[in-house]
Amino acid sequence: MKSRLEEALKNSTCLKHPVAAVIYDMCGDYVESGWNGPPDFMKHDNCLRKGYPSGKGMEFCPGSHAEARAISKVAEYNEGIKGGTIYLSSWFPCVWCANSIRDAGIKRLVTPDEIYDDVEKKILVKDLRNQPYNFEMAEKLIVGAGIEIIIDKSIKPAYHKNP
Repeated sequence: MKSRLEEALKNSTCLKHPVAAVIYDMCGDYVESGWNGPPDFMKHDNCLRKGYPSGKGMEFCPGSHAEARAISKVAEYNEGIKGGTIYLSSWFPCVWCANSIRDAGIKRLVTPDEIYDDVEKKILVKDLRNQPYNFEMAEKLIVGAGIEIIIDKSIKPAYHKNP
């Protein structure tokens, strides 16, 4: 197990605190590994959390956690997930969920809510800007991974707390 952790850790590109995770099944057989860091398509030569104590400023980090990446990689084996579509009841995924969606290989995201004030300039609606969930980074992760964003008002549930 230690050698697998060491091998996975070599893939980490986190500048602040490199971490790896390895998953084994109930029989003790190796299943998958993960590491922390941003997606391959994002340049990562300056940590946006520099100066923050551990656990703080997470909303500025575009990376996946090692645990989430390993779990998401396992999800890739399920052909019903990889290349699939995720439907949301409202809004848009936060930065952490965007990473999980990307890592799982999902290719389409459908939400009933308008997310852009200006679609061409990719300016998010006011409610999604400057939030602790960092929807701006989430949108960059989704778009950068080539995930199609579809707005479909017909999927909005009849009951919803925030109409």
